[in-house]
Amino acid sequence: MEGVMLFLGAMTGLLTGLSAAMLIWLLRAVQRLAWGGSVEPWELLLVPTLGALLVGLWLTYVAPEPSGSGVVRTMETLALRGGRFRARVPAAGLIATSVALGTGASGGREGPIVLIGGSIGSVLGQLTAVDSERMRALIGAGAAAGIGASFNAPIGGMLFAVELILGGLRARSMQVIVVSSVVGSVTARELIGSEITFDLVQSYKLGSPWELALYLLLGLLAAAFGVGFMRLETSAIAAFRRLRARIWRPLALAVGGLGVGITAMVVPEVLGTGDGLPPIDGVRDPVQTILDGGYGIGWAAVGILLALALAKLVATMFSVGSGNAVGTFMPALFIGGALGGAFGTAAATLLPDAGIQPAAFALVGMAAGFSAAARAPLTAILIAFELTNDYGLVLPLMLTCGVATYLASLVEPDSVYTHPLRERGIVFGEPTDIDVMEAVNVSEVMTRDHPWLRREQRFDDIEALFARTSSHGFAVVDGGHRLVGVLTRADLDRVRSHLTGDRPLASLTADDLCTHDPVVVHPDEPVYTAVQRMAVLDIGRVPVVERRSNRLLGMVRRGDVVRAYQQGLNRHLGDQQRETTRDLRDLGGVILIEVAVTAVAPAVGRRVREIEWPQRTILTSVRRGGTLVMPTGDTIMEAGDEVVVLTDRTTVEAVRGLLAGTAPDH
Repeated sequence: MEGVMLFLGAMTGLLTGLSAAMLIWLLRAVQRLAWGGSVEPWELLLVPTLGALLVGLWLTYVAPEPSGSGVVRTMETLALRGGRFRARVPAAGLIATSVALGTGASGGREGPIVLIGGSIGSVLGQLTAVDSERMRALIGAGAAAGIGASFNAPIGGMLFAVELILGGLRARSMQVIVVSSVVGSVTARELIGSEITFDLVQSYKLGSPWELALYLLLGLLAAAFGVGFMRLETSAIAAFRRLRARIWRPLALAVGGLGVGITAMVVPEVLGTGDGLPPIDGVRDPVQTILDGGYGIGWAAVGILLALALAKLVATMFSVGSGNAVGTFMPALFIGGALGGAFGTAAATLLPDAGIQPAAFALVGMAAGFSAAARAPLTAILIAFELTNDYGLVLPLMLTCGVATYLASLVEPDSVYTHPLRERGIVFGEPTDIDVMEAVNVSEVMTRDHPWLRREQRFDDIEALFARTSSHGFAVVDGGHRLVGVLTRADLDRVRSHLTGDRPLASLTADDLCTHDPVVVHPDEPVYTAVQRMAVLDIGRVPVVERRSNRLLGMVRRGDVVRAYQQGLNRHLGDQQRETTRDLRDLGGVILIEVAVTAVAPAVGRRVREIEWPQRTILTSVRRGGTLVMPTGDTIMEAGDEVVVLTDRTTVEAVRGLLAGTAPDH
């Protein structure tokens, strides 16, 4: 069966990668058809309005699933329907999102492609009749492939599935998700090419350690943005829900499109995803320009970037709030990047001789803004790594994303994805993501058989070893297998460029070439320590040695860090009550469900015995503020309680109505 699952994972990745490419092609075709060769001012108002009306007709009369956040819809389907999507969802999502973004709706394609990828995995799982655990793995595989294809970031896609969609992962599911993410990323890149992601033309780096203080302040700003973004989205959705109760639903979406058009009349950069804009005279793709530092230095540039952030926020609330088929992933990156760029530009203006790179602050702001809104710091950090392909900003990224996520979670426990679910009374279980790699020791994940060099080996032997392997560095040891140093490809290149004629290359040994007294870790230390030390020196590997003898035991590499993260997540799946609730099967017509009590629920403020429970309903437990309460007839229901109920299959919605007060909005 595991071989079948790997095949299904590869097929999910392939079909999701094809879908990601198809979405881009369809989006461009709609954009050419809708906007023509040169955009007139009146088109900025008309095209988004008509496009939203068409999407509203599609969502109302053909398929409602692509409405709103694809990530939320995927999580909801996992929680309520065992991950079983209808077969029409992939095609319906492609059509709705391409029309929405092609006509200028403010949003991203990443959320919709997560929905499309997850539904592809679900359909394949249903065709092969897999069990619920494998179904979850295939949906996670589709989501990972979607993000991997969108950013050419397979590791980021994998962690997105782990952190957000599945809330944890069993070891046997890991292979399926990794295969799918890699296949999806490669497929989309081969079909679309480098255009699928941003063209980062400059090298980002940390100028000096004192800049970390600025990045710390940026983390505070990103945290405020993350909380504000979630609350504004909630308010916008509620406002449009009230509007839909009074007018025809497609017309409500058209009102959202009109709002985007009015905003675009002032700031046309808000249209679409922020890259690949319609042909508007004098307007550049804002995200690429922000990452290039193209808005310049000075207070005028700060004003432009803040205006972009505010306008994009307003336009996104119109699109997402009205229920258009767009996601919030890219807007969070756009706005976070604009705020980070504004912050960095202000710092560079105030400190002109400090060598501050505003574009570096923009990239870190992107990652931190998304991390604070979605509570997915590792996904944000690794996507930034894969976009830049170096570790130049690893410390600022880790610091800023960590601070932003922590502070945002203190103010608002729910993320931009889990809050809409909790409002509907749906508890989406996810383990704690903070410091998961502190639960895994270096000895558990290190590469023990990594090749090494003897200190007396000559240059020709060293070059031959580099040529035979894909490694970028080796440990150098003495006769007692004690660590002498580390030799990398960069060391060889440096020697070639600086060697004089006094000593030929062939006479040099590994001892001559290596970096002595390197940073090391010990087998009983947590992997988090290795990550920190790798980050400080911008290296991709660190030797593992015995504490007393300094004897080489192995090497910790980037791939080992990813494996450690997966192990750490598994160890955080300790909530037995939630696990049991999720895995219990139908017991003679009754099932266990978990519901979050909302402030508007009929049960709030009432004693258990006063609530009109349906027949065959038993209240089994209440989790309140992290404490488990065994309910009695005198227990009073409070908003925020997480309640586990045993009830008849036919009365599930009635119980949800009592405890949540609202039904899912389709």
